[in-house]
Amino acid sequence: MGTDWKEVVDSWWTLEELWKFATSTKSHPTKNWPAAVGVWVKNTRKGIPDIGTPEVMEKEWWAWWKGINPGWRLLGGELQQDGDGSWLVLRCPGQNGFLNIIACLQWWFASMETPSEGWRRAVLDVKWVLGKMIEAYVFLLFYYKECQANQGLKGISTRNKHEHG
Repeated sequence: MGTDWKEVVDSWWTLEELWKFATSTKSHPTKNWPAAVGVWVKNTRKGIPDIGTPEVMEKEWWAWWKGINPGWRLLGGELQQDGDGSWLVLRCPGQNGFLNIIACLQWWFASMETPSEGWRRAVLDVKWVLGKMIEAYVFLLFYYKECQANQGLKGISTRNKHEHG
């Protein structure tokens, strides 16, 4: 599957570690998700669902992936790998988040004799997104700790907020 795939899996693990392996009932939107994901989730994530043809999976995966990404990434119907914005729409720790995305990529890969260009682009895009999410999260952790160290976040209470407007 290659180095890019390994980096996707490693980055996903890193992100889950940063989130302290939290579980959540929140999930990525199911609109346009590949039918195989619905079957897999319904079967409590057991076994490998039938994905149809690699071409069907490619079409379904990209429709879903574009739909769940932050709107600021879309330009002319295509996902851009530049700019900075919020990643909150993709923040879904646990089994309802990136596990589904990565499982789809693995099933898609397994259905082909050689990886398609669409699959390679998908892996590179997920790798980029995970890297950006890790960067953003680490920055926020650092910023929060700096503010705490400088008393910036201490002493704030509801009472003080109301007293000062």
